[in-house]
Amino acid sequence: MLKRSFAIGALTDIGNVKKTNEDNILVKVGDKKNGEFGLFLVADGMGGLAAGEVASGIIVNEFNLWWERQLPGILNQEGNTVLDTDTVLNAISWELDRLIQDINKKIIRFGLSINAKVGSTLTLLFIYQNKYLIKHVGDSRIYRINSSITKLTEDHSWVAQQVKEGKIKEEEAKYHPKRNILTRCLGVMENLEIFEACGDISDDDGFLVCSDGFHNYLDEHEIYCSLSSCKKEDADVQKTLRELLEIVKLRGAADNISAVAVCQHIYRDYSDSILNIKGIINRITGNFGGW
Repeated sequence: MLKRSFAIGALTDIGNVKKTNEDNILVKVGDKKNGEFGLFLVADGMGGLAAGEVASGIIVNEFNLWWERQLPGILNQEGNTVLDTDTVLNAISWELDRLIQDINKKIIRFGLSINAKVGSTLTLLFIYQNKYLIKHVGDSRIYRINSSITKLTEDHSWVAQQVKEGKIKEEEAKYHPKRNILTRCLGVMENLEIFEACGDISDDDGFLVCSDGFHNYLDEHEIYCSLSSCKKEDADVQKTLRELLEIVKLRGAADNISAVAVCQHIYRDYSDSILNIKGIINRITGNFGGW
């Protein structure tokens, strides 16, 4: 049987300018018969002082609780009933939508309690068997890296909307004074629109989940060359992210910086085959009364 395991690098850094780190990240990995599955999340908080950190912290805490308390029930149901991957992911997707809407309301209530505008982006990648599921609000990003690099999310920002409408060029958007203005985030509007994407995973696919403080200072070619060439081991993926972090900080790093890189390792597990062979031998010896 082919099984999947992950090599993961993760970091969050205050950057060169800000006094607090309002980013939060979450990495959760579980293991089932066909290999590892995981949830990888970046939340970029906004609100000044410690308010943005609290907003992104609410997101991470709520998803951590969901992983521990709600997800096992969905996956245990799969164990009791024959459910295909799409059915399981549909159930998870519905749960995540409900959770994100609840978190949005909690952040709104927190902002009202301190009489301040508070918000956070949310960019989440869930990998299960040979599928990925994305939930996303804001301008953090998810990239897929294989023989090329592909952005899987859309930016919910003022400049991204201007680029989409053909009013400014993509290069202008990188340095535009309004590049930090979001058109969508948690904690502002009660009717939150969530970007969703899902798809199949190939054996050579890797993923990067990162805040704008990371991707704004790097071009896609730099990200691709670094992550596609690293070994599929935790230490090497972490080392590669650290090297990219240093580049970002040398280029100014006016924002907090967060990134989670996920590489896959597909391997063949022979334990089931050995058990099957033992089972066959037991049946043969049972029929013939031993050798």
